[in-house]
Amino acid sequence: MKKSSVKACLWLIFGFAFLALVAFGVLVFIIQRNVSLHEKYYAVVEDSIFDEYFKNDVPESADFTVISHSDFCSLDFGMAVAFVSKKDAVGFADFAGDSELTKNYLLKSKNYYPSLPVDFNGEKNLYSPDLSISISDSKNLPDGNRALPVNQKHAGDEGYALEKKDYASCSVLNPKFADSVFGFFGEFFNGKTDAENKTLFLSVVGDIMVERGVQEILLNEEGGLEKVFGKTLNLLQGSDFAIGNLEGAVTEATKRWPKTFTFKFHKEVLEPLKKAGFDYLMLTNNHCYDYGEQGFKDTLAAFEEYKVPTSGVGYNADEARKFYHTTVNGTKLAIISCGAFPTERTGFNGATMASATETRAGILWRDEAMLEDIKKEKAEGNFVIVNVHGGVEYMKTPTESQRALYESFIDAGADAVFGSHPHVVQPTEYYKNGVIVYSLGNFIFNEMGYMAGFGAQDTEVVRLGLDDGKIVYTEIYPAKINGPTVDLK
Repeated sequence: MKKSSVKACLWLIFGFAFLALVAFGVLVFIIQRNVSLHEKYYAVVEDSIFDEYFKNDVPESADFTVISHSDFCSLDFGMAVAFVSKKDAVGFADFAGDSELTKNYLLKSKNYYPSLPVDFNGEKNLYSPDLSISISDSKNLPDGNRALPVNQKHAGDEGYALEKKDYASCSVLNPKFADSVFGFFGEFFNGKTDAENKTLFLSVVGDIMVERGVQEILLNEEGGLEKVFGKTLNLLQGSDFAIGNLEGAVTEATKRWPKTFTFKFHKEVLEPLKKAGFDYLMLTNNHCYDYGEQGFKDTLAAFEEYKVPTSGVGYNADEARKFYHTTVNGTKLAIISCGAFPTERTGFNGATMASATETRAGILWRDEAMLEDIKKEKAEGNFVIVNVHGGVEYMKTPTESQRALYESFIDAGADAVFGSHPHVVQPTEYYKNGVIVYSLGNFIFNEMGYMAGFGAQDTEVVRLGLDDGKIVYTEIYPAKINGPTVDLK
């Protein structure tokens, strides 16, 4: 081949290469220009999360567009800078937490409960091969079952092993978008968490009688609360709501009712009782009128002064019929107390001598109208508690009439019935969808040693755990009275 022909071929090759480079450059320019005219950066969200949280509310970001996974796949082109997917974890399961390029936003949490059939009297053999543990959420807890703690933790405690959590897990694919992506989704998911409420723990004790040297310890001695309440103090103060029965009048009156035993307390003692954890003190007992109507009015005034909640009492019958209402951990409580105790040997008759009338301050005495009131309170979505001062003193089993009365409260819609007056502990039972504690016995009651043979120094703290207004935990902590003090066994 001639030298000139070779040279011509080379120029031709270089020419084609140059044209190819120019064409490629033009193509790149066209593509870049075309891309720049469209939104090209996307935060891609898994369809299930997008449909629930973004379908009707897609906020805008200056740096990217939020798009469902399905819609992203149908695009002709686009660049994903982040991907949001759904992850779940149960308390003790491995779960990859936050990292430099991944953040997890809690969407929902749900507690599950291991439970056993209720056996307060120890009749069932816990080692029986027929015994099985059920695991369910609170709504599907089997009737007659009570939940158990897991590794000494209750639902709602940090690290509870049977809490299922659903997360929106956001992974950044382009590090330069990390701050923008995390800032956007952090703000968007803030406040949208559908987490179950922390378990509401309700503790209840029996008769609190702070005469016979007890109030002097509470008012005058350093560490008086610890001396009087012992280890029960942790239970009471650690509960979300605590109830007790204050057995006596808060008054300085001197004219007493002609009874065998009369009790009265200084109003200042209400402050340490509040510090002990009590959120409600019952007054509808056979000692509230120990110093007559004046002593009773003094008691009402002291409760108002120290802001101690109570109910079932008032300056007239209409006031006495009112429930106490409060909301704790998202649960609405409606609480009423009433008298139902027998006439005393001295002739004191609570129904005729201490009950509230149109013109007399006094207590609510149980009647048929209470059942209608309970139905109304339940219909309004309240967790209804009835405190009853009834039964026969020093009997360890409830009477038939006592059972019928307490069960009628549950039939009307009450969720829990707490009894006092017998001075000894009586059974705790599940009845239909409620819990009945027929008698909590004494709790703070000095100089009861002479009645120890009847069980007057044996007591308990009953604690209920509520999830969304349903009883899931029912726990009984046995305790013992020793002079002016009480302590867990």
